[in-house]
Amino acid sequence: MPTNLDARAIARYERGVVRWPQESYRLALRAVLGATTDAELGFSPTPRGRSASPETSDLTGWLQRASKLSAGDVLALARKTDEIRFHEPAQSGVRTSELLRKHLDALASLRTYSVQPMVRASIASVYSDAASLAGWVRLDAGDLDGAWRLHEVAKDAGRESDVPADLVHAIAQQAYVLVDAGQVRDALGLAEHAVEVGKRSASPLVRAWLHAVMGEIAAIAGSKTTSMNHFDQATALLPPDGYDPDAPYLVLDDRGLARWRGAALARLGDEDAIASLQYALETMGDGHLRAAAQANVDLCHSLLAAGHADQAVVVLRIARDLATQAASVRQLRRVASLELRLGVRGAQREEPDDGRGT
Repeated sequence: MPTNLDARAIARYERGVVRWPQESYRLALRAVLGATTDAELGFSPTPRGRSASPETSDLTGWLQRASKLSAGDVLALARKTDEIRFHEPAQSGVRTSELLRKHLDALASLRTYSVQPMVRASIASVYSDAASLAGWVRLDAGDLDGAWRLHEVAKDAGRESDVPADLVHAIAQQAYVLVDAGQVRDALGLAEHAVEVGKRSASPLVRAWLHAVMGEIAAIAGSKTTSMNHFDQATALLPPDGYDPDAPYLVLDDRGLARWRGAALARLGDEDAIASLQYALETMGDGHLRAAAQANVDLCHSLLAAGHADQAVVVLRIARDLATQAASVRQLRRVASLELRLGVRGAQREEPDDGRGT
């Protein structure tokens, strides 16, 4: 759309004279500046939508709205995050990202104008969870920079949150962005930092999850001793019920942890673990395309580590088909990397459009 956007207009945005430009301008600015949400640009909606001047009435309106938030309202916002988390994976990553963007913008505005410390901390907790989820969605879409930025947002909110798990969850999850960027040693360091921070105040379940993350990344780095030591610590910390009401986004029980350890062993080339992973894939339902794609990619890595290149090629074809159906750019990039390593044709096939354009 032809338009005029000069230095004077940008200066008005920077000074806050215009705090909520039209959607087309916000969309363009997010694309050009590499922002995922309007809040990252400093924009927040006003009671009238687009504000021509920073009038006191707009500030008062948002302050009043934030001050009226009840515990039930905060719970409803948290449930909205869970609805997106559990019900939207069947939709495209583009749709999920857009839903999360709107949700994050609303949370950012409420957090910005919340004055009461307890309310602000509660909103920060919901915001941290939603930003971590959005970061994971961007990671699956292959947008490493966007995933990194969103986890930075999640960490910032986690520092203000009233839930200790929020910060360490964002830190540990961000380590996977480094893994996908090929910075495995840095990922190990970040995961180890999350473990150390979690020792201070996180619940046993959260600490068990952190050790499992560390164990998985250590396996990716090829360090079996470090990996198994952390899984041992996770097993020792895991509570019987495997649930923490303050961190409902983390659910880990004995069976889940055993599967996680098994996947790590398979990644290290353990023959028994590879057989278990193959069995798990055979029993996996059809409604888990992304999980099946990831498991097949992991299985391919495992077969290579065990010296079974021919079997790895067969599994890799299955992984590509599943990743294509799931429209997971992340898994397709992992497949392409393995194809190049194995010398298999197909590494140059186009990735699915994740909606971000070129």
